[in-house]
Amino acid sequence: MIFAKALTVPAATAADSPVEAEIELAVGIIHKVEITFLDGPENEVHVVVKRPGLHQIFPTHEGSIVGNAITVEAVLDEPVEDGPLKVVVQAWSPDAGFAHEVTVRVHVLDRKLLHPPNETVPLIRKLSRAILGGS
Repeated sequence: MIFAKALTVPAATAADSPVEAEIELAVGIIHKVEITFLDGPENEVHVVVKRPGLHQIFPTHEGSIVGNAITVEAVLDEPVEDGPLKVVVQAWSPDAGFAHEVTVRVHVLDRKLLHPPNETVPLIRKLSRAILGGS
């Protein structure tokens, strides 16, 4: 499932007062996050994606993502099982002279697709029962 939100960042938005938007998610694994910058911001719009009350998930380091006419993406393995089933996007643009729009997409997959159950354990149990007997 892909969850997306477009966010308009006004000109001269301060880093200590970022624009915020929530993206509601489903239970699963955040597999990928994409941030699309249209042509125009010239690396003056900063974006981060966070799990509320937990930690920043994109970028995975301290700092922010900037860009111009590009989609920046990262492959992640971030469980969304309990707590808030959402991410918060924060954006700011202290040096921008115009408002700019960014689009954030969060790809969530079912845990079983990324982490299938280990099929070897039942096979070993069956083999063990066949050789050693028992139920």
